[in-house]
This record gives sequence, structure tokens and C-alpha cells, in this order.
Amino acid sequence: AWLVEDQTDPMVVISFAFMGGSNNDPKGKEGVADLMASLLDNGAGDLDSDTFQQRLYETGADLSFRASPELISGRLRVLAGETEEPLELLSLAVKSPRFDEPEFARDKAVAISDERSSSNDPDVRGQKALMAALYGDHPLGRPVTEDTLAAVTREDLAAFHKKLFSRSNLLVGVVGAIDPATLERVLDQVFGDLPAEAEVAEVPAPKINFGKVVREVYDRPQTSISFVYPGVSATSPEVYSATLLAEIMGGSGLSSRLFTELREKRGLTYGAYANLDANIDWGDLSIGVATGSDRAAETIRTTREVVRQMVEEGPTERELADAKKYAIGSYAISQLSSSSQIANTLVGLQRLGRGRDYIQKRVGLFEAVTMDEVKEMATRLLSVEPTVLLVGPEMKAEN
Repeated sequence: AWLVEDQTDPMVVISFAFMGGSNNDPKGKEGVADLMASLLDNGAGDLDSDTFQQRLYETGADLSFRASPELISGRLRVLAGETEEPLELLSLAVKSPRFDEPEFARDKAVAISDERSSSNDPDVRGQKALMAALYGDHPLGRPVTEDTLAAVTREDLAAFHKKLFSRSNLLVGVVGAIDPATLERVLDQVFGDLPAEAEVAEVPAPKINFGKVVREVYDRPQTSISFVYPGVSATSPEVYSATLLAEIMGGSGLSSRLFTELREKRGLTYGAYANLDANIDWGDLSIGVATGSDRAAETIRTTREVVRQMVEEGPTERELADAKKYAIGSYAISQLSSSSQIANTLVGLQRLGRGRDYIQKRVGLFEAVTMDEVKEMATRLLSVEPTVLLVGPEMKAEN
């Protein structure tokens, strides 16, 4: 566990994560991780759901859990000096969730209803089709459906919890008015009785399929377009040059290549983005834009031209300098502006194997990136024919 002690903070925030998430769902029962996470604080130990929630409410503490592809994460936010009962409830939720039938049936029905409703959304259908095309039979390519949710049982949730919740795959970040000695006792109280070793198998990185065209044909005045290119992993030394490349192409600023060419010069869209999705051992770089369906072909051609120019010419000195300023300056706002954000960041840094001095070193790592490194990254990643998703009216294949 990593601790940032701040005795002036009236709160204590405990953020934690068990490595292994929805990627570990049993095949044909996609949705197990999400359902399990939703029920962890709905009854535990000898407390049924109503009693657990009432006691938690009376403490004023905030306890939440969520599932992502690679993690089951949680957070407890509590007033310093009033931690005893919230910590007891957290310990029960982590060690002995009940998954009682009424709450299980309710959350499962809600999940199925939400899935049925979202199936009418062409963007959701398109995104699922894109994931299937990119990742194939990897867990990332297997969507949650009404059928997979219907197949999930209470026993599946209990088995998933038993396999995953252990000390060997647990990461903890704590911020606030708590000293190291007290935190040691808290960690023993909450997590000490968990099994020593997790039983979940490691999920390999996906083999990403590029060069495909995925269509979700839907009659509407707008077409959404996504291009997916190779990326780099978050643990690669090249992640800094790849991050700057994505920022220059279509980051948060109003001067990105895509924004300038698509919005300012041609009025094709209200905005366009480029994003590097960097995971522990794999990554991809995506470009997205929405435009009027009557101008979709022009938007695709222009986007490809922007990509081609970046591959052939690389960024300008000004673009690289601006991207570095943003990457360095935005970190404090996005990752360190609250106790909860800092606690989450502590968990994330441990997960990626960063040193405790990473926040101080990070500035130098971005400043050291050269023009040639970004251009080489553009050539390597953006020269690959992307997989393209089109959501909107039918259009010709060559577009």
C-alpha cells in the first residue's frame, strides 16, 4: 500500500483494486464481474442488504465498487476519526459478500433491461461490432448480451469473488489524516484475512486485427467514424512519444491537426479526437469524428490526408512544444486535484510498476522526447491500415 499522509485533510480515502476484471468473465457468461461488483455492498456477513446500507448511510461514509476489463476496484471515503464502523463494513464487503437472491435477481434484471435498451442504440451496436472485429475471441471482443447475463448465477458471482479477492493481486492507495502505523492496522483489519494467492488465470494481450471496415447502417443525419491504429503499452518507454503524437493529432487543445483541418478549415465537425489507449502490455491509438452524413466521405478523405501528412512530415516544433506543455500541465488537474484522485493515482502507479518518484520524473520523461522520436512513432503506428467503424447511412466501401 502507498500512503500520502495529510493530517490537515479531514477525510481519509482508501482506494484499492484487485487485478483481474471482466476479462476474466467465464466465456458465455460475460457480465459476471459487473454484477459481482454491483452487489458487494448489498449485504455482507450477517448483515442483509437493507441493514448494511442503513448502517453505511448512518456513518456518512462513501463506499463504492466497480468493474473494468482488468480490475475490480473500490473506494472508501470517510471522515478521519470516524473510521471504525465504515472500516468494519468495508471488511465485510470485501471478505464475505452475501449475493442474496433478491438483490441478485434485481441487479440481474436491471442489467438485462439496460442491455435490451442499449441494443437499440446504433452507436452501442457499432462499438460492440468494432470490439469484435478488433479483438476476435479475446475477452475484449466478447460482448455482454442479454443471453450472457441470463446465464449468470449467484454461484458464478461467489466463485469469481473467491478466485479473485486475495492479497497477492491487491493494490492499495491511501490519502488523508492517517499515519503509517494506523494504516498498518487498518490494512490487517480489512484485507488481512483474505486468501494469500489469487486463483484467476492471467489473460494474455489481444492480437489486434487491423485493416477491417465495420458498418452499423442506420438512417440518421449524422455519421460517426472511428479509425483504430496500433499503439504502445503503458509500460513501454515509447509511451511518452506515442502520447505526444496522439495529443498533436487530436488532443484536448483547439490547435490539434484534426481540429484545425476538419473543424476550422472545412466545418465538417464540431470536434475530433485522437486517443492513446495504453494498457500494461498492449495498446492502440484511435481517431474519432462525427459529421453530417452528406459529408462523411469528405470527412474520411480529409482525416486520412491529415494522417498521411503526419506520417510523411511529422510534427512542427510548435506542435511538439505545445503537446509537451499540455501533457505535463494537465496531469495535476486530471490525476492529483483531489484526495480521491490522488488515491486512485497511487493504485495506478503501482499497477504499472512506476517508482514512488514517478510524479517527479514524469516531467523529464516528456521533456526528453525528441522530434525524431515522435516522427518515427507516427511512421510506425499510422502507416498501418486502420480498422474503421462507420455508424450511419449506407456509403460506398471505398470511402
